[in-house]
Amino acid sequence: MGRTPTLNTQDSPSATYFERHIARLLLVIYFCGQPTNSLLEGETRQFDSLARLHQFDFWVREPGHLALALLKSFASTPERFEQPDLRAALDRMLADDHADIRRVSLSNGSQSILEDLDFSLSFLTARALVSDRPSFARSRQTNHQLVLETNGVKLVQQILDTCPTFAWYRLQCELISTYFSRLERYDLAMMTYLSPELTPAMAATVPLVPFIRQRYEQTFGVIPHVNV
Repeated sequence: MGRTPTLNTQDSPSATYFERHIARLLLVIYFCGQPTNSLLEGETRQFDSLARLHQFDFWVREPGHLALALLKSFASTPERFEQPDLRAALDRMLADDHADIRRVSLSNGSQSILEDLDFSLSFLTARALVSDRPSFARSRQTNHQLVLETNGVKLVQQILDTCPTFAWYRLQCELISTYFSRLERYDLAMMTYLSPELTPAMAATVPLVPFIRQRYEQTFGVIPHVNV
C-alpha cells in the first residue's frame, strides 16, 4: 500500500481552485459510487456509468437547479419525500443565497461539464486515486467500471475529517444520494424541472434563489424563514 496522496484543500490563498475542485469531485465519486470491501483491496467505491457520475456531479455543481428539481418532483409525488428533511435541505440552500453563490464554475478552461469531468478523472487516474477498469458484464451500456481506489477513499475521509469547508458538499451529496432515483429521471438537456418560470438559457444567467423561494412558497404554503 502506497502513501495516500494529499491535496491542499484548506480555505486559504495557497489552496488553488483546481485543488478544491478535485477534492469536491472526490466527494462526488465517493457518494455516487457503491461501497465495496475486499481483503486484498480494502474499501473502494465503484460505479459502471459515466452518465450517472455526470448527473450526480451536475446536481452538486448546481444547487439552484437541484432545489428547483426537488421542488418539482415533490409537487408531483410528495409521498416519496420526507418533507421535514427536504425543507431543511432547501432552507440550507436558500440561506445566504448559497444556491447561487455555491454554483461551481468549470475548471482548467474547459468548455463543458463533460470536458471538465474527463480532465479531472484523468488527473485522478494518473495519481492512482481512481482507476478505469474494463467491465465484462454483458451489457452494451456497461463498458467500463470506474473505481475510487483505497487511497482515494482514505483521502476523502481525510478531507471530511479535517476540512470543515467541505461539510456543505457532504450534505449536498447525501441529499442527492437519497433522491437520485427521482433526479435521474430529468433529462439535463431539456431541464423540464425549470418550467414554467425559467428556461435553460435563463437559468444560466440569472440568480435562481428568487425562483426557489417562489416555488417553495407555492409548494409548502409558507415563506422560507431564511434571509428575511
